[in-house]
Amino acid sequence: MAQLKKYKWALLVLALHLAATLWFAGQLPADTRVPTHWNIHNEIDGWSGKTFGLWWGLALNAIMFLALWLLPWYSPWYRKYEERFDAVLPPLTTTLVFFFALISVYALAVAKWGDIGQVNMILILMGLLCVLLGNLLPKVPKNFFIGIKTPWTLSNEEVWNRTHRLGGILFVLAGLLLMLKGLILPKHSGFQVWSAVLSLGLMLYPVLHSFILFKRLGKDG
Repeated sequence: MAQLKKYKWALLVLALHLAATLWFAGQLPADTRVPTHWNIHNEIDGWSGKTFGLWWGLALNAIMFLALWLLPWYSPWYRKYEERFDAVLPPLTTTLVFFFALISVYALAVAKWGDIGQVNMILILMGLLCVLLGNLLPKVPKNFFIGIKTPWTLSNEEVWNRTHRLGGILFVLAGLLLMLKGLILPKHSGFQVWSAVLSLGLMLYPVLHSFILFKRLGKDG
C-alpha cells in the first residue's frame, strides 16, 4: 500500500480518465465513429467503432500503469538503483498516463464535437510529452526497459548518464518545436518540413552520441 501511495497522481489521472470515458459512453450514439489516427496533414485517416474507441485508451493506460508500477518486481537492476528508481518512476508514470488520457479523451471529443482544424492538437500533445520526458530523462538510472537503450549506454554507466543528460535537453527542444509546428497553419509548408526533420533529428541524435561517447571514453581509457 505504501508503494501504491507514491503513484497517487497517476491513479488520480486514471480515475479522471475513467470518469471521462463513462461520460462519453452515455453521450455518444451507438453508431459513432471515433478517430484513431491522424496523418501528417492533420487529417483523420483511421476510425473505429464506439466500443473500441471508448475503451482502447483506458485499457492501454491501465496496462502501462501496471507495467511501470511492477517494474521493481521484474527489473534486474532495480535494487542497485532503488533510490533513483523510486524518485523517477512515479512522475514518469503520471506523465505517460496523462498523455495517453489526453489523446484518448481528445479522440472522443472529436467524435462528439468535430476536429479542431486550425491547430494540430496531436502534434501539440506529442510535443508536450517530449518536454515532460526531457525533464525526466536525466534522472532515469541504467535499465533494460526505460530510456535511451543502446549497446553503448547499457554497457557503460558514464555513457548512459551523459547521453541521458544531453537527451533530456534535446527532447525538450524537440518538444517545443513540435508544439510550435502544431500551432503553425498548414500553409507554411516550408516550416512544416524543416521543423519535422529537425525535431526528429534532435530525438535521434542521442543514439549516435552514445556511440561517439563510448568510442571516445574507450580511447581515453
